Amino acid sequence: MDIKAKTLNAHIAATSNPGSVNITAGGVARNIAHNLARLGESVSLLSVIGTDAYGDMVLAATKAAGVNVDNVVRVDKATGTYLAVLNANGELITAVNDMRLLTVAMIENCQAEIATAAVVVADCNLEFECLRAIKAERLIIEPVSVPKSQRLLQILKQRQIYLATPNLDQIEALTGTRNPQSAVKILHKLGLQNLVIHAGEQGSYASDGKSFTHIPTQARTIVDVTGAGDAATAGLVHGLMQNLPLAKAAKIGQEIAAKVIASNRSTLD
Repeated sequence: MDIKAKTLNAHIAATSNPGSVNITAGGVARNIAHNLARLGESVSLLSVIGTDAYGDMVLAATKAAGVNVDNVVRVDKATGTYLAVLNANGELITAVNDMRLLTVAMIENCQAEIATAAVVVADCNLEFECLRAIKAERLIIEPVSVPKSQRLLQILKQRQIYLATPNLDQIEALTGTRNPQSAVKILHKLGLQNLVIHAGEQGSYASDGKSFTHIPTQARTIVDVTGAGDAATAGLVHGLMQNLPLAKAAKIGQEIAAKVIASNRSTLD
């Protein structure tokens, strides 16, 4: 569940700021699945939620979006939450993520479905052992955050990965450089076959190891940046499902991200 607080005026640290609080279904993989379903794709979510009221709300919102939730596991714990503080311009100030995690056994129970999926998207909220347990030829990994992005490097030591979608902070943590062209060369050598770098107001950069393309941002209005990366990844996957070249698929991702950040929701309506 996303709990998002947005200040009315310029943020002042270490004091109470007037503003608004919005609560909506969230989670990186869940948001991607939600957006893909809204885009007309057939998508199933494997996740864990609690048996509390937040869990009921998240499950209902995900199912209403058109996502198959048969593989969502409910546990007798509190549902994971993402607490974000945004400034008056909708940009992130800080956030805290309290997750309920999948286990290797849960993933193995769904391995038959995973193996037959056209594309599998996993986020680095998953522990390394869980990421390693996902047997999929077209596996897309969303690094989520700077600390969790290191799990991508761990996986690349084990096998090649079809595609990853880091942002500029994450590529710097992964490669030591914020220069997209330099970073993609390093990551390709490590076994990452394709790469789409989400670069905020710069748009994105796509590389398949042969061509490197800059895709300008499509954003015109920013209300809330929460879910922008998830939306961009969903649009990218949607394009790949239409057999579009990587750069054209990434452009769809920028278009979907622009729609999401123009509202106070974290996903497409």
